[in-house]
Amino acid sequence: MIKRHRGLYRRVKAILARIQNVQCRLQNKPPACIPRRLRREFSMNGRSEILYGYADGSQSKPLVYDSRQIDAVCARIAARELGHYGGIDAWLYAALDRHPIKGQQVAIMGSADQGYGPWYECICLYYQGQPTTIDYNPIAFSDPRIRFVKAPVVHTHLAFDAAFSISSFEHDGLGRYGDPLDPNADLKAMRSMKQLIKKGGIMFLSVPLGKDKVVFNLHRIYGRVRLPLLLQGWTVADSFGFEDALLDRDTGFGWAPTVLVRGRNGTAETLLHPEYPEYGPVWVLRHD
Repeated sequence: MIKRHRGLYRRVKAILARIQNVQCRLQNKPPACIPRRLRREFSMNGRSEILYGYADGSQSKPLVYDSRQIDAVCARIAARELGHYGGIDAWLYAALDRHPIKGQQVAIMGSADQGYGPWYECICLYYQGQPTTIDYNPIAFSDPRIRFVKAPVVHTHLAFDAAFSISSFEHDGLGRYGDPLDPNADLKAMRSMKQLIKKGGIMFLSVPLGKDKVVFNLHRIYGRVRLPLLLQGWTVADSFGFEDALLDRDTGFGWAPTVLVRGRNGTAETLLHPEYPEYGPVWVLRHD
């Protein structure tokens, strides 16, 4: 019964996305539906399911951070608090404890405010790294501890010892943030990081894990087909929170793997990791 209703809901969402896409074209908003000419590539020839959700992040307001805000966020991180992505941050803390970045130049790929301020920039500062945020959205840091470079970064002289990419590349090429549609933009982003990170440098990467799918235009979820392509060319030096079995679990439209639990009132779905509402392991990748 659950599977039947789930399938009906997904078909209805696909129909609504096509209707919404007409309105998006009229209002010059990001597309709500994958063009027919790109569906095969986005689905990897049918190996990745396509679902539909929608968000318009193309008109983001410029972010402004001052020293007071940055100090406040750093204090929360010193207390080992978790930000928007919950337990993913706990895994990142563990990764940084084992792979220190003290004194290193660190690229922060995208500034994930989410109501928490410059969270990953401040994690970098707490671990005594020197952060440079790279983002499409203009950001003003009135604090010399954090630098900003506007994306895209092409043919640059910049060279970093390390990088953070936490919930970033899975959005690339889906148009949500006004970027052009590209079925392989995430893979291209991973390759381009090798131009930013020095040989022997590392990247702390987190992306959603589960059965392969594209939830257009929100994000990709990486399973047995797409994940190896994403990590291709990098040496996996370490990982935190990774569970191989979760590559086969259907996370629905979001990130959270669920499990069916039989109770007194029948069978219901519950989160496999309630403490990790958005499940994305942290990999430590080395550029050899």
